[in-house]
Amino acid sequence: MSIAITSLNSAIERLLAVQAHRPGSVHRLTRSETFAGGKGVNVARVLTQLAAARPDTAEPVPAPLLLGLAGGPTGRLFEELLATEHLAAALVPTSGATRVCEVLVDLSDPAGATVYNASGPQVEHPELEALEGLFTQTLAKSEALVCTGSIPPGVPADQYAHWITQARDQGILSVLDAHGEVLALGAAAIPDVVKVNREELSSLGAGDPADRARGWLDAGIRCVVITDGDRPARAFTADTEYEVVAPQVPVRSAVGSGDAFCAGLVHSLLGAPQAGWAAHLRTAAACGASNAAGTTAGLASSHPPAALLPRVTVRESALRSARPPAPRATGTSG
Repeated sequence: MSIAITSLNSAIERLLAVQAHRPGSVHRLTRSETFAGGKGVNVARVLTQLAAARPDTAEPVPAPLLLGLAGGPTGRLFEELLATEHLAAALVPTSGATRVCEVLVDLSDPAGATVYNASGPQVEHPELEALEGLFTQTLAKSEALVCTGSIPPGVPADQYAHWITQARDQGILSVLDAHGEVLALGAAAIPDVVKVNREELSSLGAGDPADRARGWLDAGIRCVVITDGDRPARAFTADTEYEVVAPQVPVRSAVGSGDAFCAGLVHSLLGAPQAGWAAHLRTAAACGASNAAGTTAGLASSHPPAALLPRVTVRESALRSARPPAPRATGTSG
């Protein structure tokens, strides 16, 4: 069994670090590295790190499996970089080349990293058909589905919604972290968990985030999590609102912290299904904080989640105007 994680818009990620970023100036890099990138890869990386650090969970946590697209010379490099990290992937080859993205870290202001994301290659119809077949095979051997990240041109906006519906029908835990129309359509398919940041949520328009969360809960979503940078995260379940305060760490780069939060949440839901939402959120926040303490996306060895966990604060309050969630297929409890 596996945790299926989407990597539809796979990327080569170039990390560039400078002592102080001055637009229009020539810079000497203090650090330059190349990684396999994209939100799905970040989630898979942290899940793999957690498996190595916390092997004795109440229930076994399956290994992550990236599902997506890769093409051209950069696609081959993407696969090689995944292999160096021992990250398993099932990828459909594309005629278009895998995108290259840049992350510029200003060491004088590490919390304000600058990210340049390419849109990705055009995906052709035969490639989509091959991807659909690969997804069907993968889902049949999965305990969870994580739909995360952007989609490249040619992939329909309801792709995640389509896959979430299949997971729900099979009683498989599903988690959504997306943006704009992809987020709106995916949430309408009623995943178990919607995890978004405030910017992603604002892509759906103005309004109180709590009101939107309540609407999703009323439709049948089990938990909605809204992260907000270094400010406390908010989470909503059918009858409870949570405020999640992560521990303070020396921030080296916050890029990927939301993905680490998502990975910690999934790991806890599968590894300790009876622990309850407060415990799941505590693990997630510890992983997000650990990521921020490192320069690259992933858990920082200097600040492992296990050491940060006791310093996470989770406050609970009754959720006003909550209604019982709609019936849904049986899945992983939390």
